[in-house]
Amino acid sequence: MKRTMSGIHAYSKMIGASLPEKTDTYTPIAHSNVINRVRAEITNAGFIITGEEYRCSNDAQVAVGTFRMNYKADPDIELSANFLNSYNKQYAFRFNLGGLVKVCNNGMMLNNNKFGAYKRVHKGAADLLAEGKIGEFIKDSELYWENLVEHKDKMKDILLTSTNQHDLIGELFFKKKILNTMQLNQIRTELEKPSFEYKVDSDSAWALYNHITLSLKDSHPSTWMDDQAAVHEVFAHMLGLEHTFDDETEAISVVEAEPSVYELEEVSVEEMPLF
Repeated sequence: MKRTMSGIHAYSKMIGASLPEKTDTYTPIAHSNVINRVRAEITNAGFIITGEEYRCSNDAQVAVGTFRMNYKADPDIELSANFLNSYNKQYAFRFNLGGLVKVCNNGMMLNNNKFGAYKRVHKGAADLLAEGKIGEFIKDSELYWENLVEHKDKMKDILLTSTNQHDLIGELFFKKKILNTMQLNQIRTELEKPSFEYKVDSDSAWALYNHITLSLKDSHPSTWMDDQAAVHEVFAHMLGLEHTFDDETEAISVVEAEPSVYELEEVSVEEMPLF
C-alpha cells in the first residue's frame, strides 16, 4: 500500500482532515488556511496561478502543495510555489520556490540553503501566517528562476554514457539514500520506455533527471522537498552545473565542452518561531 495520496484525492483528504487541538506548546495550522494564504500571496504578488498539485500522507497528517505560476515564458518549465504542512507535530510549516516541468509536472528544486526558505514552527501565534512573507519570496525570485532555466538548458545539452547514468543513480541510492528500490525499478522502466517526450536525446542529463524526479512523486510528503533539492544538488555537483567540486565526489565525464563555472548567491534559511 502506498504511503501517499496525490491529486484531487489528496486535496479532499487534506481539507477533510481533523485539525489537532491547540496546546500551550503547539499551534496547528489548517491545511485549508495554508492553501488559501499561498493562493492570496501569489495573487497579491501580481501573478496568476496556472495549476495546483497536492500530495499527502494517507492520513493527511503531512501535506504538500505545489502552485504553478505564470512567471516568465520558458518552453519547458514554470515557476512554482511549494509548501509543507503537518498535523503530527514533527514538521514545521515550510515554503520554498521551485520549478515544474510542463510535460509531466515533475518537480525541480534548487538547494534552498543557497536561496533561502521560509520556515515557521507550530508555536504561539503560528496559526496566523505572517502576511506578505510568502509574497516577498515570490517577488524576489529572479535569481532563482534564472538558475533553474540555466541548469535545465545545460542538462539538455549534456549527453551521458550508461556509466555516467549509473554513477548518478548510484550516488542517489547508495550514498544519499534518496531513492528506494521501488523508485529504482521505475527509473529503469523509464529509461527503457519513457512515459513522456522531453524533446531531447534519450541519453541527455535532462531526460535522466526527469526519469528520477518522476519517481520522486512517490516520495513521502515529509521528505519530498528535501528529496527534490538533493537530486538537483547531485546533478549540479556531478555535472559541473554550478560551483567547483569538493574532494568527496569528482565530476563525471560528459559528452560536451567543459561548462562555465558560476557561483550562486547565498541566502540563509530563516527560522521564525513566534510567541
